[in-house]
Amino acid sequence: MATKQQREGRQEMTRIYIVEDNADLLENGILCLKAQGFDCYGASDAQSLNTLISEQLPDLVVLDWMLPDESGLDIAQKLRNNDQTNKIGIIFLTARSNITDRIAGLEFADAYHIKPIDYQELGAIINSINRRSATISPDKTAKSTWQLHSTTLALHSPAGEVLSLSHREFILLRELAQSSNAPVSAKQIIEAWGESWLHYEKNRLELSLSRLRRKIKNISDDSLNPVRAIRNQGYHLMIPIQVHD
Repeated sequence: MATKQQREGRQEMTRIYIVEDNADLLENGILCLKAQGFDCYGASDAQSLNTLISEQLPDLVVLDWMLPDESGLDIAQKLRNNDQTNKIGIIFLTARSNITDRIAGLEFADAYHIKPIDYQELGAIINSINRRSATISPDKTAKSTWQLHSTTLALHSPAGEVLSLSHREFILLRELAQSSNAPVSAKQIIEAWGESWLHYEKNRLELSLSRLRRKIKNISDDSLNPVRAIRNQGYHLMIPIQVHD
């Protein structure tokens, strides 16, 4: 159990806005996250969220999908496309559980949590996003770096777990890892696979990415989305990967 000092430190660090139009769920969410030490506030719609953001930027926004004035997906897209808000963490908290919605949501969000809500798990997801977003020392960076090996087509996690990759998955991760901080376009990935961009169906790439995300998260202690889609720009790697011959 966290000490009072630890909770207070975490509260100062993490400001969270929950956007939920169900008043009971919103109140319960605020109380449960505050009990875990987070600095948490509520909004019932996009307009209320905009008011909160204009007063102070949060570290993280927890979004319901279905809202009265604007969908959570539209809100998330606007946050990502705004230079002032694109670094804010986003978690979708929704009853929508089909794969199409998950893929669409994870284009913009760092995590996707399906109702009914487990607030302890939600708190763990928030802490995971905080750890990834925090400024960390070079020594810690080295220890948290994943290793991608071309000879074995394997991805090694920082904890030593080994993930066997398909040739396409290896190329996809290699392209992302070698792009520095710039997004990699779908066209770059598909052409790196040796396929024609003109004749390729984008849904096939999205399904490949979805499978790869699940495989990486299965050997990771982190709930963060390892590959984030940035609309109209491409894909960005959210975990540090070093490529080896």
